[in-house]
Amino acid sequence: MDTCKNCGKPLENPDQELCPACRAVENAKARTRREEKAGHARRRRMNRTTRKMLIAVCVLAVVFTGLCVTATVMYDKYNPDEFIASVDAALEAGDARALKNLLKGEDLTVSDEGAAALCRAFTDAAQREALRGQLEDQVVDGGAQGAFPALGVEKESVFFGYSRYSLTVHSVRLLLSSPVQNLRLSLDGVPRTGEQTADGILYQNLFPGLYTCTVTGTTAAGQAVEGDATDLALLSSVEPTVFSGALPIADITVSGCVNDGAVITVDGAAVEQKPVNGVVTLPQVAVGSTIGMQYTAPWGAVTTASVQFADKTVTTLAFENPVTEGGVPAAGELNTLLTAHYAAYLDALNNQDTALISGCTEEYKAALAQGVVSDTHKANLYVMGTAECNPAAIKSTAADGTARVSCYVKLTYTHSDRESHEETPATAYRVYTFTWADGWKVSASADSTEEAYNTASMDALP
Repeated sequence: MDTCKNCGKPLENPDQELCPACRAVENAKARTRREEKAGHARRRRMNRTTRKMLIAVCVLAVVFTGLCVTATVMYDKYNPDEFIASVDAALEAGDARALKNLLKGEDLTVSDEGAAALCRAFTDAAQREALRGQLEDQVVDGGAQGAFPALGVEKESVFFGYSRYSLTVHSVRLLLSSPVQNLRLSLDGVPRTGEQTADGILYQNLFPGLYTCTVTGTTAAGQAVEGDATDLALLSSVEPTVFSGALPIADITVSGCVNDGAVITVDGAAVEQKPVNGVVTLPQVAVGSTIGMQYTAPWGAVTTASVQFADKTVTTLAFENPVTEGGVPAAGELNTLLTAHYAAYLDALNNQDTALISGCTEEYKAALAQGVVSDTHKANLYVMGTAECNPAAIKSTAADGTARVSCYVKLTYTHSDRESHEETPATAYRVYTFTWADGWKVSASADSTEEAYNTASMDALP
């Protein structure tokens, strides 16, 4: 052949099958095939020696990456700092639902109401900071104590040293201690039932937190009282929180009683307490009460006074400006007393016998005795006429537990000479004083005038 079998070009050398151009291309392809075969041989030799190592490295890399991811997730999920921060954030936001998910009850059931009460107890930043410090200590040492014994940290092991944390809550107690009877306690408007003890009423199994407490009861005087609504933090599970009820009551003393036999009342109801030396002590008196005093004297005079207990901090009170009414004999009664006394006095004159004097005090009888036995009256006989007091001028005063009444009096009588039997009418004007001594009795008298009797000046009477 004298042409190239590949491209058909004429060949210079008839012994060759390819032209120089086609022969160069064929040589290049042959070299490429040889190089590719050599490369495949080299790759086959490298895979056989390193395949297992590469697989091991890849597996280790995957495992390491998984462990890193797992460690990161576990750390974020079970990090104690994250737990404490979650508690603090829930308390600061007042988020009872979020806080409830972090709580675990030791001896009580966790509830929405309880979580809300616990949130209210830590609205103050200083309180939250104190709790945060307590929880940080308890994460390290489970037996660490803090300012809030009812709260703690519980660790539950999860995986390779990681723990799940919970805020544990213990039940708390409240002791209601008050002398008031029929005590009733409400927390946030919900009535609670307690157990009567020697120290008061004990309420147990309460969820820790802040509550608005209201107490009602009955005082010793029978008054129904309601205490001021009081915010009370119950956060100690060691000892019960003692609460007096914030009732508006106090023990008071009242002076100025006119007599130790006076009846004392509180809001109109009589009490059993009696004054001693003019002072009465009253327990459990409600603020706003009116304390009354009423004394009825043996002669019928009624003395009253009152004072209001308005300020719980002022417990020493006094009855002022007492008012006395009644007890003053009427003019007709005085006339009867005067007639009997003066008639007895005239009879004593006629008989020269002081023993016949009556209707007066012993002191006044002794003062009259000397005149009865004087020679002045021996020559006369006396006959009682009338005794009339001026009803417009009867004065009553009281002092030292006794009463005194004075009035102007007009006396008429006759006297006759024992020998001549000549009768002479007479009129006398006097001021008489009566004192109560198991009845009204004449205690003094003084000469007066018709003008004074008619004028009837109260200021001139003793």
